Amino acid sequence: MAHKKPPIVCAISASDSSGHAGHQCDLRVIQDLNCHATSVLSGITAQNSQSITAVEASRKETFLAQLDALLTDLPIAAIKTGLILSVEQFDALIEKLSFRKLPLIVDPVLSATSGRTFDSPQITERYRQLLSLTDLFTPNIPEAQQLLNASIISDDDIISAAESFRQLGAQAVLIKGGHRDTENFVYDYFDDGTHQLWLRQQRQHSNNTRGTGCALASAVASFMAQSKATVDAVILASAYIQQGIRHGFALGKGNGLLSNEGWPQQLQDYPLIASARDQFDRCEFPSCDTKTLGLYPIVDSVEWLQRLLKLGVTTLQLRVKNLSGDQLETAIRDSVVLGNRYKARVFINDHWQLAIKHQAYGVHLGQEDMNHASLEAIQNAGLHLGLSSHSEYEWIRAASVRPSYIAMGSVFTTKTKTVKTIGLDNLQRWTHVLNQEFTTVAIGGITEDNIDKVMSSGVGSCAVISTITASDDYQAVTLRLMQKLEPRT
Repeated sequence: MAHKKPPIVCAISASDSSGHAGHQCDLRVIQDLNCHATSVLSGITAQNSQSITAVEASRKETFLAQLDALLTDLPIAAIKTGLILSVEQFDALIEKLSFRKLPLIVDPVLSATSGRTFDSPQITERYRQLLSLTDLFTPNIPEAQQLLNASIISDDDIISAAESFRQLGAQAVLIKGGHRDTENFVYDYFDDGTHQLWLRQQRQHSNNTRGTGCALASAVASFMAQSKATVDAVILASAYIQQGIRHGFALGKGNGLLSNEGWPQQLQDYPLIASARDQFDRCEFPSCDTKTLGLYPIVDSVEWLQRLLKLGVTTLQLRVKNLSGDQLETAIRDSVVLGNRYKARVFINDHWQLAIKHQAYGVHLGQEDMNHASLEAIQNAGLHLGLSSHSEYEWIRAASVRPSYIAMGSVFTTKTKTVKTIGLDNLQRWTHVLNQEFTTVAIGGITEDNIDKVMSSGVGSCAVISTITASDDYQAVTLRLMQKLEPRT
């Protein structure tokens, strides 16, 4: 059987003879994340775990020849740049990439941990030129200050700096906050014009942090090469670095390096995210008292709700799109009454004010609904909360508000909505991470024919719509599905 070809990532950086950071670090990360790593060496350094003793830049001709050799033959899926050592190398890179649309992740390296600097007014100007070709720019705070010639101290300074880099041409910016004096947490800031958010990680008081900047940019490039959107790649890369530090180790007398542990699989390594730093540390929503909700039908009428409750279904959602005013309120009130009568979990889709008014068991919200719904009001009313997600960013956004369950989908194509499918591979990977703390639900295109494959991912529940409501014998279908998904406490 033919193996799937790995996507190709090109790392443009300088050799680190100790293997702690630089090019060797880039290659390890790219290979570790299931991509094929290719090389353009900007130079050779002599260094160990304590210091850099020599640096020699690649000649422009050699640098250009490496780049040409790759671009004329290999289908490169993403490019990552680290230390670029001369104006001539910048000029060659800008010239070659100006006519190619490849994801470009730029990690500006202006100094080394040992204290050696690599900046000059000419280098600063070339970084500004490169920004117009950059998909993601990843400076730390000292680098951002140097490049913008501005003091960056407050949160507002960081937000303004990210906006400035975007105005200079970068599609997205991640300002790394590790240099700020915060004892318990590290706050990074991401801005791509659509998402402006803080990423919070537990600060690990470890000396095994050499190469974190190199590894982060290489991880983002690797995830983007595998078709992840920039914001999703940043979330995954943040978790990858946290995981790497946690398992890091020392080789010499100086600071140690990250461990390469593959795709991040522990929820503790993923960042929490929020649009403002004062939105972290929210109380969690009530538990559903089980990780396995079983069969979870979504219906559009009180009549369907009652039919399924009579069959013994214990978790349902009322999603009404064609009613308003008094008719809508009556439907929600009647659904709450029925849920109480049958001691079932009845979630109300979207209409959170009416759900609060009539004291529903819970509310289900999509990602867009989260923008205008008052999560605080829902929580203060004691209601349960379910949230939809379709990507890493979306389920981390959901996890950051500690809901009662997180739904993932659409697993397969569906007739009810036109959405991008996540597939079984993503479902299995996400379920493994989220199951560590959350009740999980799969949704989208789930039928009797594929539900066993869905459940094999480890997900706790399956939401179904037309599989039941479009069936000629909904009772038989419902009973068979209930048996397959019998809840376990």
